[in-house]
Amino acid sequence: MTSPSTLLSLRDRVRHYVERTLQGHEPEPFDDLAWSIFAHQVSRCPARPNSLGATRVAWRDLPAVPVDLFKRLRIGGLTSEQTPFMFQTSGTTTGLRGQHHLTLLDLYELGSLLWMRACVPDGPEEVVALLDDPALHPDSSLSHMISLFPHGSGKASWHTEGGHLEATRLNDRIARLQRPAFVATTSFALDEWIRHAPRPLPTGSVLMVTGGFKGRTHHLDAQALCARAQDLLKPSRLITEYGMTELSSQLWGTPESPYAPPPWLRCVAVDPRTGGALPDGLPGQLKFVDLCNVDAAVAIETLDAGVVHTDGTVTLHGRLPGAPVRGCSLTVEEAWAQR
Repeated sequence: MTSPSTLLSLRDRVRHYVERTLQGHEPEPFDDLAWSIFAHQVSRCPARPNSLGATRVAWRDLPAVPVDLFKRLRIGGLTSEQTPFMFQTSGTTTGLRGQHHLTLLDLYELGSLLWMRACVPDGPEEVVALLDDPALHPDSSLSHMISLFPHGSGKASWHTEGGHLEATRLNDRIARLQRPAFVATTSFALDEWIRHAPRPLPTGSVLMVTGGFKGRTHHLDAQALCARAQDLLKPSRLITEYGMTELSSQLWGTPESPYAPPPWLRCVAVDPRTGGALPDGLPGQLKFVDLCNVDAAVAIETLDAGVVHTDGTVTLHGRLPGAPVRGCSLTVEEAWAQR
């Protein structure tokens, strides 16, 4: 079992890595830190899947926890008293939900905020979110992340409840804006919003779209939706975000470009049959190694398909064949079904 002092030192190493790599300096090799986190996690939960008998390897070959196990096991090996914070996957009121248990939110918050500011420099202070209020839904990792983004004199407003879009209140909020806003939305909430004749956003506003474009019964045309949003809302920038409840870091992109991970998150496509790493440029099952995931699993094997390019950026191809749909947009789709 890792001692408290060793764990604190490990978190400090990750914090230092995050801050220094954004300044263009790597304070220690990525492999060394990833292995230290993995060893810490195995010492805390020696029966963790794929951990027995593991020897030190490069980050691409670290044994990964299948993301579906977050629905069935308490990944990380700590009790509820040791992990007072918990995020849950969204999109369903039935069935199992993945749970990400954390001892602290410091690394999640640090990495999320710094990478957003690196990808959206000089972003608007005001935040308008087509998401549930995290004060009412503290288990939403997406809402918690967006709540970090207001700065200066800015504040955040929330315009869905249980997936139900409050379109009238949202349009009133947009009409009252006196300065640019950072507008965060899932793809399905955006699709519903643009059906309510929204007015253009103030000049300088940024529109962030996240979540899948395929639900259980509804499929959205991503390119057409983004084009329609740009035509109606006229944001100065439209950006895309990819994240998972089970991760502590996010990737950012645009509708025209792949997703870019932060320096402390790396991705590799693997053969879904063998789990072996594939060369850059070949499509496969995505596996992430996230240094900020100190509490749960540093390496996670997703059910998403995609291509990892030589520069580390990622092009998503959607879910693997037969994989269940998931994501924050499903909350909105379920609200549509209830109506």
